[in-house]
Amino acid sequence: MTREMLYDAITEVRDELIVEAIEIKPVKSKVRWLKFGSVAAVFAVVVGLGVGVFNGKIPWLHIGGNAAGAGADGSMVFDSYAGPVFPLTAIAGGDGLRLERTITYDFQSWMAGGSNRPYYGLPVTDSYTLTNPTGEDKTVTLLYPFAADPYELERYQPALTVDGIEADAALLTGKYSALGDAGRPGGLPSLDDPESWENYRTLLSDGRYQASATGDWPDLSHIPVTVYEVTNPWAEPGVGNKGDGHYNPNIHAELEFDYSKTTVLTYGFNSYCHNPDGGTARFGFDAPQPPAEGSSVDPDFYERERTQRHYLIVMGEPLDSFRLVGVSTGGPESTDYLEWGTEIKADLRQYQTDLESALRAAAEPLYYGRDWDGVAGNVEDTPDFELYFGLLKDCLLDAGLLLSDPEKQYDLFYQLENVEVWAYQRLFYLETEVTVPAGGSVTVEAQMLKEASFDHACTGSKNMGVYGYDLVTKLGTNLDIAVQTAKAVNMDGVEIVRQNFGFDWENGVDTVTLDPAVEHYYLEVRRIKTK
Repeated sequence: MTREMLYDAITEVRDELIVEAIEIKPVKSKVRWLKFGSVAAVFAVVVGLGVGVFNGKIPWLHIGGNAAGAGADGSMVFDSYAGPVFPLTAIAGGDGLRLERTITYDFQSWMAGGSNRPYYGLPVTDSYTLTNPTGEDKTVTLLYPFAADPYELERYQPALTVDGIEADAALLTGKYSALGDAGRPGGLPSLDDPESWENYRTLLSDGRYQASATGDWPDLSHIPVTVYEVTNPWAEPGVGNKGDGHYNPNIHAELEFDYSKTTVLTYGFNSYCHNPDGGTARFGFDAPQPPAEGSSVDPDFYERERTQRHYLIVMGEPLDSFRLVGVSTGGPESTDYLEWGTEIKADLRQYQTDLESALRAAAEPLYYGRDWDGVAGNVEDTPDFELYFGLLKDCLLDAGLLLSDPEKQYDLFYQLENVEVWAYQRLFYLETEVTVPAGGSVTVEAQMLKEASFDHACTGSKNMGVYGYDLVTKLGTNLDIAVQTAKAVNMDGVEIVRQNFGFDWENGVDTVTLDPAVEHYYLEVRRIKTK
């Protein structure tokens, strides 16, 4: 199943925009990623006539809705849910193999993330012995699922090995979110994070999520668009002086178009106002001014602002009119015009292309403009652009970009820098191919730091300091896992609050056999207080 097929199944896509799928194979990536500053954003929804909006990102806190509640099986429903450890599965060649699984929790480094933040990662090893009882070699394509917030992949992506050797594994992921919400337009998926393992059971119930992960990214190259590219913005020093030494000249793009027939995407514009009834809109951005002699303004900052590209991507019917104007203040409705070409100016290029190319052109400065080297400390930790670009298209499609009824779109204008690709927890997969010799065995092992589920201090929960780790025994797998064993090591200073594993550390029971009929196991622990 291609991603286009999946989108067609859940959205009311405009007939004239449906394109034939072009296969784009998943990009193999071994890159580890680092968390970066702001991890969420909101789309500002404008209501009424001529309302100006300045859009910006807001800090995002991973908070569920059931702090300190109890699950049906006795586990805690935590305020922040990290997701379980999932079993290995296969998409081809797994028939006839016998598996034994051992999962090990190592508490020796539990507090390594900070004395008050053990949820930063518990070392976990999820090991599988694959045995081939037949007389012929068997080649199997394996998927190892793991839940993670995308912006923390560098920390939580498992290291996958085959017989102790690093596996050649592709990193895959499914749709933006696949937790259904009947209240969303066109049956679009919910953007909410999962709050319990049952949400993942819903996610994987019909196979669509895994199919979307192993399919192809949407290709939008058959959708024509018009691009307005604004470059080399400049404002004369001193223009826009409000009398208090404050300078804020802006360049605005003024548009006229039929809102029912045209969709506009933007990059590099940080304010807008629009009048749907009148068919007008205005988008603006700050015009850089050369720093005056003795100014504290960094000249490099001015040059960066000068080289930034600004895009308006128009899809559907052409604009009725378009012009650039300069204003002395940043208000999106400002009429305090500056003399174009003398006090303020910019270059404009208008061209025809396709949506795939236009999005890529806008996504590249958005992506490469981030100081990944400074964030990660190593340029090799830069995230994979193709994965980022695929997720960006994924998010736009889920937000209703191609819906035929503009009433169902969340906003008529999509600011690409506010499409937060990384904000919501996803289920990722590591895909690798393994050959199990006739009559022989192979060991596949995933080593990871497992984030804990916990309650935030702001909730006032009585379970502060309790951290949960859970696993599922058969959810999402089609492999015959005959035996599953759980082990805990280095538990000094740690006590169990709730569990259904059957551990009894005080009496030396640190290894237990799991019942495959029990879908969900949970272990909730805390640090033992010392005098």
